[in-house]
Amino acid sequence: MSIFNNLVRYIASFLGLLNPRYDEEIARKGIRECQKGIWRIKSAMKTAKTMGEKQHLQACLNNIKTVRTQIKSMEKKGAGLKSQPERAWNRVHWDESESAFESRIISGVITNLKHKDPKAFLIDAKAIFKRRIQTVLKKDAAVKVNVVFAGEFEIVKGESVLNEFKYFTTSNSPIYRDTDLDVWFDNKVIKPIMIELEDFQERQSGWALKKIMNLGVNINKFTPQLGSSYIDLPPQIKNRKACVNVKNDDQACFAWAVMSALYPNVHNTDRVSSYPTFQMFLSSKGSSSRWLLSRFLTLKNKIIYL
Repeated sequence: MSIFNNLVRYIASFLGLLNPRYDEEIARKGIRECQKGIWRIKSAMKTAKTMGEKQHLQACLNNIKTVRTQIKSMEKKGAGLKSQPERAWNRVHWDESESAFESRIISGVITNLKHKDPKAFLIDAKAIFKRRIQTVLKKDAAVKVNVVFAGEFEIVKGESVLNEFKYFTTSNSPIYRDTDLDVWFDNKVIKPIMIELEDFQERQSGWALKKIMNLGVNINKFTPQLGSSYIDLPPQIKNRKACVNVKNDDQACFAWAVMSALYPNVHNTDRVSSYPTFQMFLSSKGSSSRWLLSRFLTLKNKIIYL
């Protein structure tokens, strides 16, 4: 994967050539190299097998898109455009980004254009982040999101200075339509990233943040309680041992409740293995859930109210 790290470093070198003096020809060449690099990484994503490979390629793609955005931003300055009141989107920029993960709804990258301070950058990034999440939640009731902060760090070793990209990833956390996005972003993004950055630079690593690159945003599909409808009982009910609560790992809690009543068991009452499978009975009854309902109605008089 070092070939892609070297590719990112080569493309990023065009920013150094354009600073402090903008050159239109160098800028055009830099944009072309960005497009070539993006194409190469997209091709590699199609054959990537491991999660590590996919994450590495995603990070490299985000960094190249960041360089492209930064060159275009310098191009506007070089053209002598009239300055306007500065807002968040003048300091950060959102780009859609391809993903190698099937479970992902959207991958994006928020590029830093002006910030030197990571917290100020994250605060501006929050404004763009909120708009994107609100758009996604119009279609999906819930999503899981994690972000990756990318920065260029430097370390002095002897008489030389080494530069390297470092990444700080947050945990994958759910967002619902009623989630307070300001609170979520503060607790799930700003706080953990700032703590990690401070710890990394203060634990005698020698690395210092030289440049803020971007914030990768990964918005993933999420279905709450997917795979199991089992809900544990409150202690005050469980301790009385007066209620059978089968610990199923599917979406058929009602069916297992009926089976536990039809075929009572003294030992291991919470295990599905202690009862006949309800699928067998559904099959013998014409694959209809009406059978379960009819059995439930015959059992209703046996219900004990706790």
